[in-house]
Amino acid sequence: MKRIILLAVTLSLYVLASAQNQQSIIKAEALKMAKALAAMDLEAYASYSWPALVNDPESKQKIKAAADSADKYRKQFNIKVKSIIIGNPSTVVTHNGVMQAAIPQTIAVEALMGSIETETTLIALSTDGIKWYFVDANLFKNKDNKTKLPELSPKLNIPPQKMPVMKDASGKEIKM
Repeated sequence: MKRIILLAVTLSLYVLASAQNQQSIIKAEALKMAKALAAMDLEAYASYSWPALVNDPESKQKIKAAADSADKYRKQFNIKVKSIIIGNPSTVVTHNGVMQAAIPQTIAVEALMGSIETETTLIALSTDGIKWYFVDANLFKNKDNKTKLPELSPKLNIPPQKMPVMKDASGKEIKM
């Protein structure tokens, strides 16, 4: 009887440690992705996108055009990523063979005319638990993207999108 209890406790601790390890891996990968975005290393940033969203020729062309536009506006308006805060991932769930977790992200960007801070939810996706990809939860609402993305688990809790906070150059909040 003692052996069964000891086995059950050991198994429970292993499952708990494994879940915490997965969450640590997700957060570490999300931080690497955030660092790539802050450095405007769009190639490294794109490597964290769900492959079906970025691998077809049409998507690659759109990404290139968006990167060129972003770079142009970044230079023109002196746009800088001030900070990217990655929160703690939710519990990992597996749905239709894809591991998934929700992870909060806050990005603050500043420019000549002021700053903007957005809070979003990223969906972390993995088929092996080692390589993690991240997709903004809002992309799952886009009809064109739905066919390229895995189905979301109904167990994932995705909070509603918050309105961005905008401030003018003096730091005064701009009401939208």
